[in-house]
Amino acid sequence: MTRQVGMDVRGELNDIVVRAAGVSQAALETAGDQPLADLGLDSLAAMELQSITQTRYGVRIPDESLEMSLPQIAHFVTTRLAEES
Repeated sequence: MTRQVGMDVRGELNDIVVRAAGVSQAALETAGDQPLADLGLDSLAAMELQSITQTRYGVRIPDESLEMSLPQIAHFVTTRLAEES
């Protein structure tokens, strides 16, 4: 169950970053563990990601999210969701 939730969260976070920050899907697929800032996200895009994540999952991602990679953020969110259940 946790694995499927983690995959769903990762996919949804990918979609959020593509829509909110304008990062291409191809860039995300090859990004690996690159920090979001290296993908071109700025503080406004990070705030948008934080807001959507808070609304959708009830999880507040760290203010340092630009220094995190998308897999790290997905892990953070899924861990918090697992702790709540």
